[in-house]
Amino acid sequence: MLNKLNTDKQANKRVQRFLLHSSTEENIELTHARLVINIYIITGTVAVHLYEQQRFVKTLPIRAIIEFFGKEYDETKVSFISEHLKKIAEDNNVPFLKANILICDTKGELKAHLYYENKYVKSLSTIELLRTIC
Repeated sequence: MLNKLNTDKQANKRVQRFLLHSSTEENIELTHARLVINIYIITGTVAVHLYEQQRFVKTLPIRAIIEFFGKEYDETKVSFISEHLKKIAEDNNVPFLKANILICDTKGELKAHLYYENKYVKSLSTIELLRTIC
């Protein structure tokens, strides 16, 4: 149990560093930065967006995220992420194309949440998301 908690903390710290890195590049206060992972309806591809609270800032390439974690990018990662999002959506009765995963820093702690469009559904494990990406 202790090992799993340590692994979760390390994963959270890595994602938190990425969020800090992304927000610093865009001159956004960390507590206002949000990462939203979803599927582009037009192309059906995975997208990661940086927001400052509710204001869209920019789309972040999946390649940049994977490389930030020191992993080699390959296209199969994107299909793994897409399949993982589909499974999360199905498990929670959320239409796949309307599922959004929000990652944010809340009081110094990284949190991930599933949303059905803008409606909160449930909290998610950041370690599961990190395993999918990396």
